[in-house]
Formats: sequence, C-alpha cells, structure tokens
Amino acid sequence: MKNWLKKISINHTLAFIMLCVLAINTDLHSQNNDYVLLQSNSIIQHDSCLTNRFDYSTFKLAKAPNNAILDSLNIQVEANYKNEEFKSLETFNQFDFKFWLLSNDSFKNQGNFKLRLTYFVNGIAVSQNYSICLDYVDPNQKDRGSRGNNPDFVKLPIYFGTDRDYDKAADINDAFGTERSHLKYGIVNVSIPHDHRVGELESPSIWKFEFSEDPAKHIMIHDVALLDRQKFFNKLASDIKKSDKKSTFLFVHGYNTSFSDAAKRTAQISYDLKFDGKAVFYSWPSQASTYKYGKDEENIEWSRKNLRLFLEDYLSKSEAEDIYLVAHSMGNRGLTKAIVEVLKDHPELNSKIKEIILAAPDIDADVFKNEIAPQMISTAKKPITLYVSADDLALKASKLLHGNPRAGDAGEKMVLLKGIETIDATGIDTSFLSHSYFADTNSIISDIFDIIKSGQRALKRKRLSIVKLNNDTYWKVKQ
Repeated sequence: MKNWLKKISINHTLAFIMLCVLAINTDLHSQNNDYVLLQSNSIIQHDSCLTNRFDYSTFKLAKAPNNAILDSLNIQVEANYKNEEFKSLETFNQFDFKFWLLSNDSFKNQGNFKLRLTYFVNGIAVSQNYSICLDYVDPNQKDRGSRGNNPDFVKLPIYFGTDRDYDKAADINDAFGTERSHLKYGIVNVSIPHDHRVGELESPSIWKFEFSEDPAKHIMIHDVALLDRQKFFNKLASDIKKSDKKSTFLFVHGYNTSFSDAAKRTAQISYDLKFDGKAVFYSWPSQASTYKYGKDEENIEWSRKNLRLFLEDYLSKSEAEDIYLVAHSMGNRGLTKAIVEVLKDHPELNSKIKEIILAAPDIDADVFKNEIAPQMISTAKKPITLYVSADDLALKASKLLHGNPRAGDAGEKMVLLKGIETIDATGIDTSFLSHSYFADTNSIISDIFDIIKSGQRALKRKRLSIVKLNNDTYWKVKQ
C-alpha cells in the first residue's frame, strides 16, 4: 500500500514538474519574437506607429532567424473593427494593407493595428501579439520621414484618346471642349494627394474656403501632351512592358462628364486599385451638363466609329498581356458595341481581354439582354461583370424619359444572363444620385480590386453574398 501511494506521489510530482516546464516553455516562446514585422528590412517596434504616409510596399511579416520549427500559422488582423485572416506569410505579405486601412478609415479614427499570430513551436502552441498605433498625418504637415522633402502628392501619367475639340490656349481643365472633332491621342499628368481617401475625387470646396486647386489636397491635372497615333501606341506599349503584370485598363466615361473629370476619375480608379499597369481612358464629347442628356445621347452614338478605331488599335498595339475594359453609364453604349464590332472583325484579339466591367449601364435593358449581351458573350468569350443598383437616380430618370428599364437597374427587371455576373450594389451608396458608386464606394472598389488582383469569380469573392432567384443567380454586395 505504501509503495502504491509512493508511486502515485512520484507520478503526480513528475506530472507537476512537466506541466511547469511546459508552462515556462510556452511562456518563454510567447515572449519571444518568432515572427517579426519589417519595413525596408528594419524591425518595426511595438511602440511604432503606422501612418497614411507609410511605405507599405516594404511592409512584411517574416520568420525570425532562429532554429525553432514553426508550423500551423494563423494570422489575425484587426483595425477599426474590421478583420482579416491569413494562413501563411505569403498571403499576408501579398495583402494590400494601405488600401485596406484607407478604405476602413482606420488612420483618421487613429486606433490600433492589432496583429495576433498563433502557431506551434516544436509542437508547443504559442501566440504572439502586436498592437501598433495608427496615426493620420495632415496633408499640410511636411513629412520628415521617408519622403523627405518630396511633395505631398504623386503624379500619374494617364493615357487618353478623345474626339473632343481642343483649345491649347484655354485653361488646362477646359482645353478639351464639348464639340465634336477628329480623334486625338495623348498623355495627361494627374496628381493624387498622399492623404487621398479611397473613392474620393477631392476638389476645392467653398465650404472649406477653398477657391483654387491645391495638389496637396485635391486631385488635379498638371499638364497635357498630344501625340500622333504611332508615337502614342509605341509609348503605351513600351510603358506597359515595364510593368510587372504587363497590364492596362481602358475606361469609357458616362453622361455629364468633362474631359478633366474623366482624366481625374481614371487616375483615381488606377490609384485606388493600386493598378500595376497603365491606365487609359476614352473621352467622347459629353456636354458635362445635367440638362443636356439628349445631346450626350447623340454624341455617344456619333463617337462609336472613333471609339471602335481606338479600341482596335488599343487591343492590337498596346502589347499588353492583360487588358481590362471598363465603362460607366452612357459610356457602356459606345464600349459594348465597339467590343462586338472589333471582335467580329478580329476574333484573335479576344485573347488580349482579361475582363469586361460594365457599371450602371444606361442602355435599354431589353436591347442589352436580347441583342448586345449575347453578342458580347459569344465574341469576347471572357468574364463580364455587371454592376446594378436600385438606388441610381440617374438611371431612374433615364427610365422615366425612355419609358423602359435600364440595364443598370436592380430589382424586378434586373438583367440576369448566363455568361454575365450581375452584382447588386443597392444600399451601399448614400450620395445624392448614387450613380458613380462603382468608383465612389469602398465596397465596389474593393470588389473590382479583387477581380483584377486575383481574377476570382463572384462566387469566391468574400465581399459578395449569393442570391438565388428562381433559376437565376446574382450577387449582393455585403453592407
């Protein structure tokens, strides 16, 4: 009996010692930095702060130089009540944290960037935590950090084609007018302020007593250079070759849009998407007036021939590997028909197209479903994404004017076709017209970002929820 009790006592003692060793070992590992956060290969300390001026291109998580065997890594990130989860260093390091933090308004709320890692070290469960402050740097405050004396904005060269009239002597924002003209080519340099908010087209506001453009605060045009056709496409091809992805996108604007607004919008989209490639837009002679809808309808129809010529050259001469075609509102009338015409004559060019994105198309829904869409699907043979909304007042006005639903409408007459992924954006845009939601709202920009970054279809994109309607399927943007 005594031997038995003695044996139990020894076993309990050994178990207690083992638990203590395990606890001490686990505690020691939880205090060690098996993983470190880096910026430009320098370790980010716990008392550091991330700002909206921080260079996130070199923001990485790496394994510390020790001999520990680490596995089953799980990484959880939180900022401003938004969460992301990663299962590997690779997925963490490929994530665009600046885009995510800006879109969540994390800097302006000045909370913390919380990082929790759980993993096993030599078979022992370990956790490691970071909590790094987030700070907003005012655009008027000179950054004495990594940017040195650099200006508070970045310039983007934006390529364009246009059939508007041109007055070299006019103010740079009005140099391209509203009259019809021959096809022109060029590059416009547009600046984006470093504290730009995703989805915003920052411009002077009388409510802020701003009466002129300031590149530190506003998106603005700096200069324009016209090129002849051959030089334009040679330079575009050369610049595309220099990009990692060798990609480009073409944006065709909608109704009530000036040349300068189209240039700024294209730059904003490119910047917000962190697009690795060259941004191009086509500007047809919209009257840039709410009250000249009829004239815009006539001009987009008149521009079809020029847009078709430009698109054919763009697909055949840009030498890009991946081309994204994007249209908004009335611009869809020109782009969709141009795509069909070009690919019917040159079917080999469809291999260049990676994705077609149609945002709030102001096209008769029946004409789109029965004529345009089937031809696009059969000729392009590439993914087509259609963004629609029931909140779009501009399309409601168009429906009232024409007497028929528009292809960009959501609801009872929503366009649902095989070969097109319809995304319902109802409820995500609280602006007055809710017509530019594709570029104004974080949710849609993030969704387009996912399309371009990963090529994922709607079924796999986490910002969307699937909706079944009879035998059809569409997706709803999560709010």
